[in-house]
Amino acid sequence: MTDDAAPHPSPAEPTVVPLTEAAQLDSLWRDVLEPSFPPDELTSSDDLRAGLASGELTAYGVEEDGRVVAGIVASWSRATQVLLVDYLALAPGHRGGGVGGRLLDRSLAGWREELHPVLVLAEVEHPGHHAPHPSHGDPAARLRFYTRHGARALALPYFQPGIGGPGSPRVPAMLLVALGTPPGTVSVPAPAVRGFLLEHLRECEGTVPGDPAVRRLLAAAGGEDVALVDAADAQALATVPVAVLEGAERYAPPAAPGASGASGSAGSTGSA
Repeated sequence: MTDDAAPHPSPAEPTVVPLTEAAQLDSLWRDVLEPSFPPDELTSSDDLRAGLASGELTAYGVEEDGRVVAGIVASWSRATQVLLVDYLALAPGHRGGGVGGRLLDRSLAGWREELHPVLVLAEVEHPGHHAPHPSHGDPAARLRFYTRHGARALALPYFQPGIGGPGSPRVPAMLLVALGTPPGTVSVPAPAVRGFLLEHLRECEGTVPGDPAVRRLLAAAGGEDVALVDAADAQALATVPVAVLEGAERYAPPAAPGASGASGSAGSTGSA
């Protein structure tokens, strides 16, 4: 899941840099991520560092006076060649001036040059089903930010898997959006989307569950293509199926007796 950024351009463009040093990562988690996301949507600082060290995660940020004031973290799947933006946030007091937009644009350019992803995806709360939060932002503003930068919603009943493994809570009514698609693109390849979904579920929840919410999601990605929808158009957005989740669907199914659970690490291994 991603936190929103400001719409207005900054007169002095911030410098966007890769975040790789221990002090940068500590500041990213402490000063940017922890204040911006609820605990059940946030990976631990240890898992963040481990994911970046292994190459499963990649991060860019903006520094000011020795601390990170804006950051973006994405998980990279070598198997599917899909990149998922797990977090994009600004430190409290630093929202505004177009920093978030600059960060997104520069990181996308860096990832295209370095990784050549088939798809770049992000999870965004559906504004019709999630209310604004004083600390965690406004889903409507967040979606507007992404659509200004060319994001289009996939026509899927998407939910965020339980990042803590079996039994952990899922986040219902999410939008999965594609970033950086060429203008005029109306769909993305379903096999790439389905491969991402299978891996993401397995890494987050320890398995690919067979509950109704998962069956609906995978069925929607079962054809040749997944349609892209203009999320800035309210009528078009209304055509995207919503994973409201009911009862047991709101949690990753418990692990089978004797099975080992998911690690709940960052990115594809527990993104938020």
